[in-house]
Amino acid sequence: MTQTLTSNQRDELKTLLLKHQAELQQEMEQNRENLSPPTADQGGMVQRNVAREVDQALTEMDADDLTRIDRALKAMADGSYGECGECGCAIPFERLKIEPQTEHCVTCKGRWEKSSSQG
Repeated sequence: MTQTLTSNQRDELKTLLLKHQAELQQEMEQNRENLSPPTADQGGMVQRNVAREVDQALTEMDADDLTRIDRALKAMADGSYGECGECGCAIPFERLKIEPQTEHCVTCKGRWEKSSSQG
């Protein structure tokens, strides 16, 4: 295992992960409030249903992102953070700074996205 991150870089990335985690939890809370059943006096049944579907989709996306953040924080604790989950190479700090919860290097992520779009 080659760890290319300094202690300061890990601290910075952990701060980013925790900040993003708190933001997502707040968004999910708001989305869940929006999912509550509409009252009878509200108009636009179709608009309400579409808005509820959007809030549900956003909540699911946020939950997936929170799961990835939790895995990143656990990887930090066990020392495997910053390694590509597919090829094992070190993920550059610049990439982690953009998406600190990423589990893949650019090459593997690109390969996965390409295969997903073709299949």
